[in-house]
Amino acid sequence: MSKSKKNTIDPEIMINNYGADAVRLFILSDSPPEKDIQWSDQGMKSSFKFVQKFWNLNLKMISKCNEIQIENNLKNEKDKIVDEYEINSFSNIILDKITYNIENFNYNVIIANFYQIYNFFNKIVENKIPNKKVLKDNYIKILKSMYPVIPHIISECLSSFDEKIKLEWPLIDKSFLEKNVMKIVIQINGKKRGVNNFKKNIDEEELTNEIIKNSEYSKYFENKKIMKKIYIKNKIINFLLK
Repeated sequence: MSKSKKNTIDPEIMINNYGADAVRLFILSDSPPEKDIQWSDQGMKSSFKFVQKFWNLNLKMISKCNEIQIENNLKNEKDKIVDEYEINSFSNIILDKITYNIENFNYNVIIANFYQIYNFFNKIVENKIPNKKVLKDNYIKILKSMYPVIPHIISECLSSFDEKIKLEWPLIDKSFLEKNVMKIVIQINGKKRGVNNFKKNIDEEELTNEIIKNSEYSKYFENKKIMKKIYIKNKIINFLLK
């Protein structure tokens, strides 16, 4: 675009139509800082749509964090329980990525990180989350990391959780950046019953005890005898019951 060709875009009109956050989001997502911006009406609309979607996600998060957990012994087997490690791990890893990308001026990659954040929380918010405090604390940490890029909507999101804006970067727990926990598939008589996080290289006996004590799986072992166990370390365990 150039003035001589009279094909420039008036930023004031774009801001009035889509809001400053959406315009900033599109400009940063379009290309690395060293390249010229290729304006796209479709891209601008997509950025505007993302801001709207993120606000809708925030409303879901408010509801989930204020939700009263009701224990139900007749829990649907399809319900997934999101544990604390999964939330802590994702949050600290994505914060580490955003920090790195800011320091290295990878602004378009930061926007990609924002989409990862949206997809993660939009998915887990539909599941059972026993520890609402862990969910809320991590969500707020991530909101603060998004503030420099889309400050208007993030200010509203933080205000909805009665959080004040502080000019400080969220702390990263580096212990979650190390692969000390593995996802292990749990099968009962060859049928997948779930996937849970366990410490890396956990031995078969300890893993068995943790699974049997877990309320999510204990019902399968009631009045049953373990005939055989097939354990592939850090990957899968299959219980053959009778």
